[in-house]
Amino acid sequence: MDLIIRYDPEADVLVVKLREGAVADEELLDNDAVVGYDREGRVVYVEVLDASKKGLISALAELAKARAVERPPPRK
Repeated sequence: MDLIIRYDPEADVLVVKLREGAVADEELLDNDAVVGYDREGRVVYVEVLDASKKGLISALAELAKARAVERPPPRK
């Protein structure tokens, strides 16, 4: 599975899904982040609340722009 990043602007929540799998446990960190773990204790996702207030949305946009410039055009 590829890394999946989703942002809900209405809720201002950023979700980064790292792997497939059922979530067996969640942990709320003191920086308004929620981490979901599978049965083996591996991180399935990270959810960041108030993401735009933490500057994460603009940082991800800059990262996406930089990666687009670095990637060569697809071969035909």
